[in-house]
Amino acid sequence: MIAFVYGTTAELIKLAPIHARLEAMGATPLHWCTAQQAGELPTATEHLGMPRPDVLLADGVGGRSLRTTTDAARWLGTVLASSVERHFELRRALRADGRAPVVLVHGDTLTTLLGAVLGRSLGATVGHVEAGLRSFDLRNPFPEELDRVLTAHIARVHYAPSDDAVFNLRKVRGAVVPTHGNTVRDSLHLVPDDYRPTTGPLPAEYGLVSLHRMELIHDSERFRATMQALAEHSLGVPLLQVVDPLTRQQLDSQGLSELHDGDRFRSLGKLDYFDFISILRSASFVVTDSGGLQEECAGLGVPCLVHRRKTERSDGIGRNVVLSEFDLDVLGSFLNGPDEYRITGHRSEASPSDVIVADLVRRGAV
Repeated sequence: MIAFVYGTTAELIKLAPIHARLEAMGATPLHWCTAQQAGELPTATEHLGMPRPDVLLADGVGGRSLRTTTDAARWLGTVLASSVERHFELRRALRADGRAPVVLVHGDTLTTLLGAVLGRSLGATVGHVEAGLRSFDLRNPFPEELDRVLTAHIARVHYAPSDDAVFNLRKVRGAVVPTHGNTVRDSLHLVPDDYRPTTGPLPAEYGLVSLHRMELIHDSERFRATMQALAEHSLGVPLLQVVDPLTRQQLDSQGLSELHDGDRFRSLGKLDYFDFISILRSASFVVTDSGGLQEECAGLGVPCLVHRRKTERSDGIGRNVVLSEFDLDVLGSFLNGPDEYRITGHRSEASPSDVIVADLVRRGAV
């Protein structure tokens, strides 16, 4: 039996195409959820056609998404307690079909690490989807880099999306399986080309902004300078900024919300995946600190500036993706000529999800 362990919408989105392929084969994988993003997951689950979790190891904090370190500590205690309390129930479920037990985790969140530990404790083979990404700096990004390194020591099947990732895993125990891309390639295909967002009218031309990482929004001087640079550029091209609760809190506390004038530079609330990808496809360019959005832009050919000191992902770098290293001159140069980074998106014939499912078949899990 195969069990997916996830807790964020990004994990769910990138596991969805694997689930779809398994379901098409007649398999019924288990879904164990930690609900790190309890507020967003139900909508994402419905839109992606995914089943509701078989087991809820936690429900965020009081039914809402994690926002603070205190929230994370409370949530962590709940997940650990649930895992211990339901140990034998989970173990039986993994062996219910008589096949090899496999626990699949994704990415670099706390749920990734907890899911890997849970899988090992249940005597299952732990498979890590999107394995081998490295920044080689435990502080950037933190705690994601640490989560990746620790998960690599626990997992025994490493699904590596790139040649760099394969190389980074050369000393780990277990099998390294090249998937020749990230499963987000397959996730993008879940959104119909003619899907129209439910956000209402959008400008004919616009840039998309998504900034939420702690190392940026909690550095008040850097965040303020970045937001002011974006606001100045919005006089040329309107900007739409996707603002999650944490970013909203920082905008308000630093007096930056007034930069969103509602016309040239406006904020959008959290979007569901279909709305977001539809808006992304039509964007003139993207400014983000999200590694997942970097991957999506690489797949679609949309010019993208990654506003981080380091990125663990090679997707699009040197083609349509620029890494700023927090240099505002690099940001300004990109904003003044993003069109030079536009490339033609393509639909690769290779499906990373197909590679993963084929490997699971070989292992007797399906």
